[in-house]
Amino acid sequence: MRIAISSLLTILLLVVSQVSAQETQELFKMIQPVAEKSLKNFSQLVTEENYRQMGFKSPEEVNSAILGAPIQDFMVRLDRLKEYEPGSKPDELLTATSNVLYPVLEKEEVRSSITIAKTKDGWQAVSFGGPNFVKLVSSTLIESSKVTGLDYSSYFMVRVPSLNLFFVAHYLDNELMFVPLMDNTRLKFRARISMKAETVFSTILPDAKAHDGLPR
Repeated sequence: MRIAISSLLTILLLVVSQVSAQETQELFKMIQPVAEKSLKNFSQLVTEENYRQMGFKSPEEVNSAILGAPIQDFMVRLDRLKEYEPGSKPDELLTATSNVLYPVLEKEEVRSSITIAKTKDGWQAVSFGGPNFVKLVSSTLIESSKVTGLDYSSYFMVRVPSLNLFFVAHYLDNELMFVPLMDNTRLKFRARISMKAETVFSTILPDAKAHDGLPR
């Protein structure tokens, strides 16, 4: 009976994962025209004065730039993290935001980014630039993909704003995995090395419970 229940749960998780992946692809398809229009608008924002800050090697690069694979954004709220119980499903702590990060590429190299989000006026670009962060996200995703063999579309981004922690995430054998963007010696997180999300949440739980809720 236990084997049958375990098998049923595995099947249900797989079905949920497939539905979620399909919904994500439908979202990306819907907002692609917005992202493409935003890329054209980006060229009007890049000047002789700010092109380096925006991530480009010359003001002209943005004119031939293309969009990379979009990355959906999720966050972990402090109040929910404080209530986490080790052994429970880590997926339940994830809250989908309306943000989708688009790397901006020049000759297949990440230069900058555009973030598309749903606002009261509909889907639109809410930020341009952030070259250092998007390069970190993209390089982590690429290295992890080489190890897992997963397509880039299988990945998403997870933020724990209260603790200033950032990960790219994916599922492996129906288990949620986190890949830290940066080393954290105290927490023993290694950049670009996959960890079970359950392990991550159990590790940061004491910090979450001790957090006073104020920005850090």
